[in-house]
Amino acid sequence: MRRRSLTDESVVDFGPLEPAALPVLATPQRAGVPLTTWVRDNAALVRTRMRERGAVLFRGFSEGADALRPVVEAIGGEGALAYQDGATPRSALGEGVYSSTEYPSDQTIEMHNEACYSWSWPRVLGFACARPSQTGGQTPLADSRNVLRRLPHDLVSRMERYGVRYLRNYTPGVGIPWQEALGCDESGLDAYADRTRVRVAHIAEDHLRTEAVRPAVVRHPDTGEWVWFNQATSFHLSTIGDELAEELLGQVGPERVPKTTRLGDGSEFTRADLGAIREAFAAETTAFDWQPGDVLVVDNLLAAHGRAPFTGTREIRVAMAAAADWNDVETRPARAGLPEHDGITVQTKGERR
Repeated sequence: MRRRSLTDESVVDFGPLEPAALPVLATPQRAGVPLTTWVRDNAALVRTRMRERGAVLFRGFSEGADALRPVVEAIGGEGALAYQDGATPRSALGEGVYSSTEYPSDQTIEMHNEACYSWSWPRVLGFACARPSQTGGQTPLADSRNVLRRLPHDLVSRMERYGVRYLRNYTPGVGIPWQEALGCDESGLDAYADRTRVRVAHIAEDHLRTEAVRPAVVRHPDTGEWVWFNQATSFHLSTIGDELAEELLGQVGPERVPKTTRLGDGSEFTRADLGAIREAFAAETTAFDWQPGDVLVVDNLLAAHGRAPFTGTREIRVAMAAAADWNDVETRPARAGLPEHDGITVQTKGERR
């Protein structure tokens, strides 16, 4: 009988964490299997599992959370990406690894696909658990294919036609400073706008605004399936809850809210629109409790993620790989950037079929 090496694909068992739920669970069948080496030797198999289910959770391997960056790089086929164009606070932990979003522990982070408001975004997203919270703190997942199928046809049609407009207002003492978020100073704003297909405007001496229109629906380049890929709800002002949103509006006014979304034509999303999207996510969302050393890899197009409130100390690390941009995928609508009358238009790959 052939002796199995530690890197043989049969050394790792793939099975559902829960029936028909995200993610698929990968566990070693013997002690001491090095996750980094195993994934490097079996990256194609992992990518296949990710395409099938959207996410893979590695549990019980010898390296634990330290395997995050090399695992993400092996699956993505390139080095870890820097966190750029950030919309949430994070801390750099070194070598392409970051803290998870540093929001107050009593808040929920809504379901979203990473960085899809930007011109470029990662196709592979990784999380690792260095320390689980005392209670809560799950990283819920939802299949973006199924979310799209659940949405009302009229809402999808409007968003396929117009996309999502992402608005960000930078003012002193509110949210992330624009120099940190955009990664440049005043002299680099024009280059940033050209590179990212974003409109940048000085509204006042202490007020910088950016606007970008991105597609709402994407065809996965490997599976050919259409997926819901936007942050219409998680980027919207209402994501912080009605009470906090009302308080914030009272403090800064509607023209200075740190971030929000509209339909790509500039019209406001209705409560019914936002409610329908949230209901679709709720129907598809599954969650698991983190264990020390867990490493989760996610296909950013196929699976959305979020964060549950928690108590105690929680340390979840994040890394990203496989950079893509809107020219790399077929989209609905088939344009990314601002409408032609705004002066920035980009034709993306393929027309709607």
